[in-house]
Amino acid sequence: MKTDNKIDRLFGPSGTFAGYSLIFFGAITTYFSLTGLILVIAGAFMAFTYEGTLIDFDSARIKPYTSLFGVYKNGRWYNAQEFSKFYIFRSRRSSTMHSRGNVPLTIKSSDIRLALLKGDGSQKIIINKYDSFEAARTEMSDLIRELKLTRLDEWKKP
Repeated sequence: MKTDNKIDRLFGPSGTFAGYSLIFFGAITTYFSLTGLILVIAGAFMAFTYEGTLIDFDSARIKPYTSLFGVYKNGRWYNAQEFSKFYIFRSRRSSTMHSRGNVPLTIKSSDIRLALLKGDGSQKIIINKYDSFEAARTEMSDLIRELKLTRLDEWKKP
């Protein structure tokens, strides 16, 4: 069984909107000239590319990936036994756009993220994002049990 967790858009909300705009105007330009396809391709890359994590419970492997154009998942598989710690943290992100009158509009978002860390801290894989610490803690316990991470049994929720 595999689980696919979509984490974030690569370019944020303003880049995603710009991508949809490029697709729209590129499609109109393509009607007059085939060079508009460049805009469509660039827009599709900006609008549909995202980051995520794929978990294979049968093989106990984890793959952080970047999904190019929302289709091709580019990343490397890691054995789950290589990791020795979980990390639950609050992620705060902001995206600022400026209007034509140079008035800034800042969109702030906050969520809870569950990450898996190697013992020396050299590798960090974001597993998923959640609304509460309790949901992340429950998912962490489920992952320990389903991936058979025996070194992390002390982290399990009773």
